[in-house]
Amino acid sequence: MSKIWLILLLSLSLFGADFVKWDYTHTFKLQKDEVAKISVIKKEYENQSNPEGILTFRWTLFHNELLVLLVNYEEHPTQHVLQKVYKRDAVIMSLLGDYEQLNQRVLLKLKFSDFSKDVVTVDALIYDPKKRVEVKFIDPKRKKR
Repeated sequence: MSKIWLILLLSLSLFGADFVKWDYTHTFKLQKDEVAKISVIKKEYENQSNPEGILTFRWTLFHNELLVLLVNYEEHPTQHVLQKVYKRDAVIMSLLGDYEQLNQRVLLKLKFSDFSKDVVTVDALIYDPKKRVEVKFIDPKRKKR
């Protein structure tokens, strides 16, 4: 029974931004179909041929206060519908899923912050308790109109 309480407590602390000290943070301002990238270099796997994982994301639709976000990490595409409502405004995913304990994993949170004038603001937050990755945020190049 104590394990259930521990998991519940850890889940609350990881999913509520007020309780977590994020190791990397960046704010992306994206127009429709602009691709943002996050480079994740896994320090433990530097001797392998490709220790770098690339996460890309973009938004394709904003309608009725709902945002459609397409995320691709290491060739695994996903689609998420976000809303600026608590617990519906973010996507949390594991970048390194090698630990069974949730509080030891490297986690990414993409949080939908704002939409104005056809530009979406997405905050990228990374939790890395054991300092096992190096992260680079790559903003998209703006097209000249």
